[in-house]
Amino acid sequence: MQLLFDIVIPVFLLMVLGWWCSRSGLLEESSASALNRYVYYIAVPALMFTSTVSVDIQAVLRWDFIAVYLGGSVIAVIMAFMGWRRLQLETPLDWTVVALNSAWANTVYMGVPIFYFLFGDRGTLPVIIATLVSNLVFILVLALMSELQHSEGGILEKLKTLVIQALLKNPVMMAPILGMLVSVSGISLPAAIITPMDMLAPSAAPVALFALGMSLNGLKVRRAGFDLAWLTLVKLIIHPLATWGLAVLLNLDPYWTASAVLLSSLPTGAMVYVLAQQYNTRVTLSSATIMVTTTFSVITLAFLLPVLKQLVG
Repeated sequence: MQLLFDIVIPVFLLMVLGWWCSRSGLLEESSASALNRYVYYIAVPALMFTSTVSVDIQAVLRWDFIAVYLGGSVIAVIMAFMGWRRLQLETPLDWTVVALNSAWANTVYMGVPIFYFLFGDRGTLPVIIATLVSNLVFILVLALMSELQHSEGGILEKLKTLVIQALLKNPVMMAPILGMLVSVSGISLPAAIITPMDMLAPSAAPVALFALGMSLNGLKVRRAGFDLAWLTLVKLIIHPLATWGLAVLLNLDPYWTASAVLLSSLPTGAMVYVLAQQYNTRVTLSSATIMVTTTFSVITLAFLLPVLKQLVG
C-alpha cells in the first residue's frame, strides 16, 4: 500500500496534471510538442548516457534478461493473434501493428520514471537494455512486413534506412550506445561535459510523465469493441504473466526478474501510434489502445509494484 502512495499515485498525478494543463488550455499544444522534444532529445538521452558511461559492458549484455523480456513479448504477440478472426487481420502490416500494440511497452515515458523512482540510479539499466533490444527487433520486423505488403524497393535498402533512423537519428538509442563506448574505451570525460548531463538527468522522469499526460489529451477512444478489450488484456495481464513465467523457468535473478516483469506490464508505447499513422494502418485502434492501457495501468501497477518490490527485497 505504501508503494501506491509513494510511486503509483505520484506518477499518475503528474500525468493527470499534464493532461489537465493541455485540456484546460493553460498550456498550448505547442508546449506539449516542446516538452516532448526536450524529453526525447535532451533529458532522457542525458540520463541514459550518464547511466552507461561508467557501467561494465557485461552488465548490459544480460542475455538471460533479454531472452526473458523478448520471449514474453513473443508470447504476448501470439496471444494477441489468437483473436485474429475477431480482429479481422488481413495484410502483413495489419498483423504487425496489432503485434506492436500488444508488446511494445512505453519504456521511455513511463519506464524511465517508474524505474528511477522505484530502484534509483540502477533502475535505468534494465530500461536501456529493453529499449535498445525491443526497438531494433520491432523496427526490423516492421520493415520486413512493409516489404511483404508493398514490395517496393529492395528489402536490404529499406532495412538499412530504418536501422539508420533507429540508431543514428534516435538520441534515445544513441545516448546509451555512446555511453557504453566511452566506458569500454576507458576515457575519463571532463566535468564540463558530465556535470551538465548530471544536472539534466533527474529532470527526465517528471518531465516525461508530464509530457505524456499532455500527449494523451490528443488521443481518443472512439469505440470500445473486442479488439480494444483484447489488446488491453494481452498488454496489461498476459504480457507480464508470460514474462514472469519465463523468468521463473530460466531461474532469472530476482532483480532482473522484477525488471523484466515490470517492463512488460507497462502500457503500449506512444511510438506505436506514430508508426500506425506512418503506415496508415490501425490508427484508431492504436490511439485507443495507448489511451486505455495507460489509464488502466494505474490499477495493474498498484497491484504489481508491491509484489515486485518484495521480490527484489
